[in-house]
Amino acid sequence: MSNISISNGVNIVTTKTKAIVNGIEYPYPKGVKGNVTSIINGKVFVNGYELKNGEWKRTLLAIWHLLF
Repeated sequence: MSNISISNGVNIVTTKTKAIVNGIEYPYPKGVKGNVTSIINGKVFVNGYELKNGEWKRTLLAIWHLLF
């Protein structure tokens, strides 16, 4: 199963194990399951992680988007 989101020129396809952002695959960090996805102002948030410089980072903003 996968979800597709498009916003501000950012295309994201999420599966259980990875996110594909504009055609580039990024495996989820270890232990991340499910796919709560947000794209806000061109930034990608998945399950409380933010995609920054090609790596998933746990940020306060990402946790905020996960909770609210």
